[in-house]
Amino acid sequence: MIVTLAVRVLQLVFAIIVLALSIVLIKNFGPVYEGAKEGKVPSLIDYGAFCGGASIVIAIVGVVAAFFEALQGVIVLALDALASFFLLAGGLLEIAQISADEMKNYGIDPTKHQDKYAKAVLADDTYRCQILQAETAFVWFLFACFLGTTALSFTMRSKGGRGTMV
Repeated sequence: MIVTLAVRVLQLVFAIIVLALSIVLIKNFGPVYEGAKEGKVPSLIDYGAFCGGASIVIAIVGVVAAFFEALQGVIVLALDALASFFLLAGGLLEIAQISADEMKNYGIDPTKHQDKYAKAVLADDTYRCQILQAETAFVWFLFACFLGTTALSFTMRSKGGRGTMV
């Protein structure tokens, strides 16, 4: 139970970080990518916010389930597996999108700004790119935590337990 609770707390912390970074990107998006409406944020950033928010809810359910035996078992195992799936998909999509060539899709195009404000714009673009990279890293950390609790739940369930680790 202690191991499970420790991993659940990590899930909660990482989920809050992912949600916070996504909100920062949504609020401060600035220049939009080609062909988008003014202020339109790429759906991948919205998906990161969804992953962070859903992970917070699932981590809280997991913490509560550690104390109430009636909630342990298949439900928590299914929620952990579902969260792992969504986080894996989000992590893979974010890695595919944050390559150096793809950063322009997120409003980061250094060749577009050649006026006297170029340094400020480039600094802002670099900042957003770093936030997106940090969000991607924390999505992967969160995926690892959910994969761990899924494995712990499955292992304990197959041994005849209710899904918690002693």
